[in-house]
Amino acid sequence: MSKNINVEDDVYEMLASLKQDSRDSFTRVIRRHLPRPLDTAGELLDAYEHAPAPKINWKTLDKITTGRGRRSGGRK
Repeated sequence: MSKNINVEDDVYEMLASLKQDSRDSFTRVIRRHLPRPLDTAGELLDAYEHAPAPKINWKTLDKITTGRGRRSGGRK
């Protein structure tokens, strides 16, 4: 079963840009980027165990670790 929905042009372009190839459907794009809400703590744990590792910005991590111990220019 399928349903038709209306989206504004900018949303259509955003969804189209998320397609991985010409055979990728909008349904697959939406499923990838809009996961269903988790109902229990067990579902949350399962989701974390199967989630890919987060992307690391190594430059930012380096700034954080080298800047430790220094005070920011906040209140004096």
